[in-house]
Amino acid sequence: MRFRTCVFAAASLVLAAPVGATVLVVSPGQSIQAAVDQAQPGDTVKVLPGTYHEAGTPCPTDASHVCAVVVTTANVSLVGARSFKKQVVLENPGGQDQGIAIAPAGANGATCLSDVSQRLSRPAVTGFTVNGFDGEGIFLFCVDNFVVQFNETNDNAEYGIFPSHSTNGRIAFNLATGSNDTGIYIGQSSDVHAHHNAAIGNVSGFEIENSTGVRVDHNVAKGNTGGILSFTLPFLDVNSNSDNRIDHNLVKANNKPNTCVDPSDAVCGVPQGTGVLLLAVDANQADHNLVLGNDSYGIAVANFCVAQNLDPTACAALGIEPNPDDNRVDHNVAKNNGANPSPLIQPVFAVDLAWDTTGTGNCWTKNVNGTEFPDPLPTCSP
Repeated sequence: MRFRTCVFAAASLVLAAPVGATVLVVSPGQSIQAAVDQAQPGDTVKVLPGTYHEAGTPCPTDASHVCAVVVTTANVSLVGARSFKKQVVLENPGGQDQGIAIAPAGANGATCLSDVSQRLSRPAVTGFTVNGFDGEGIFLFCVDNFVVQFNETNDNAEYGIFPSHSTNGRIAFNLATGSNDTGIYIGQSSDVHAHHNAAIGNVSGFEIENSTGVRVDHNVAKGNTGGILSFTLPFLDVNSNSDNRIDHNLVKANNKPNTCVDPSDAVCGVPQGTGVLLLAVDANQADHNLVLGNDSYGIAVANFCVAQNLDPTACAALGIEPNPDDNRVDHNVAKNNGANPSPLIQPVFAVDLAWDTTGTGNCWTKNVNGTEFPDPLPTCSP
């Protein structure tokens, strides 16, 4: 592709493609946000290697918080022009909640799922290292057809990469470390594919929350408190989790002490040593995973209220169906799990494959494991 050159005084050199799309180039010392503010649908903001500290902009989902870079225009791509030894690093200069926030202006979670005017399409983030933000590294809200790939998120207080209320997305070839909640979190979303990522040293590596049609495959979850979690939580805009697949992942030695800082957050209840957990979900499949050396359990299927020790009255007030139903666990290798279980779990759960016996239609087949509870587990029909 050939470009013509002109001057963008506020932040960058502008390279405009003949077809009308424009590439706005940002150099160290310039403002990424200034370039984003000039971008039109179809444009690319290309950021050259260096370390960037942005002045900050009110976050699109909560103007009382400050975000480093905010994208509210559809079909804008942020591209970090990193190389083997040179990175594009976006750092929190202090007091900023999110590193890169992508959302339509005025979007509301309760209504954007059904109101297309509150949705933003085709954003992309590639090639950034996002470090040390008070909330999320890369946050997407009410977006469709998104791509987040070849990024690193390190030591962000809550989440590394977090799409919420979003659809038809791809999260690939990213590294997420050091989050006190989750490295890569897919919340209240549908048809998202997360593959070939690594989540290391977070409280939870990967989470699928109240979502459908999500696939999490060919990832590494290592050294977290919990490796990969799929669950239904109460009191959210979407109240169910179904038809997700967790497959071909390495889930190893997720034995980090739980460093969750907000006791009201569900992740604070994740037992140290969790491999894969299917909690109050329906028609989820965990298959062809390698689950090794997680101190509490390998792959567990459980009821929300049982896990939380809630009485029937409290459970009925949650507004969710707490049972796990129609889940399938097959063709996994789960070995050497449960050797040093957390006191948060029942001792009988300290096995390679575990089920609390709640729900209907759950089954296990063709797994390679050493221990299981109950023994034997129900097998799947052909």
